[in-house]
Amino acid sequence: MFLKIFPLIIGMFLATASYSQAKPMSRDTISGLYLTRNYDGFTGDNYETLILQDTPSIYLSDIKEVSQSFNYLGKPSVHLVLNTLGSAKLKEITTEFTGKPLVIYFGKKIVLAPTMMSPITGGQLEISSNLTLQETDGMVRWLKSRIGN
Repeated sequence: MFLKIFPLIIGMFLATASYSQAKPMSRDTISGLYLTRNYDGFTGDNYETLILQDTPSIYLSDIKEVSQSFNYLGKPSVHLVLNTLGSAKLKEITTEFTGKPLVIYFGKKIVLAPTMMSPITGGQLEISSNLTLQETDGMVRWLKSRIGN
């Protein structure tokens, strides 16, 4: 199990921002995972430089399960399991857009914008960074209330 999850942790979510540092967006955007149209000048935490696609690549409806967990370093994280359609989308975008940011946008805030380092083919991902237990708990409760999990 560790060998399946470890590449997900290392491969995609090497971001340093935290949920408490999330920046509100100026427009009403649908929650989900977004590709960017432009990320010139993006350094990892200056979200205002990101220009998102008009719609998410992965919608909340693509999430089958959400839970709070701990990453391999023992830090709090949010574990997402995607449905079949969401898994296919995640594989496609992480394969095609390796090296570019994937914006995680929940509740009118950018939570993280990690660079996709490698394809994710298993339909599961872990959101971790400098998140506190309280922040991950809040994200899990917010997501569960929207996906009916």
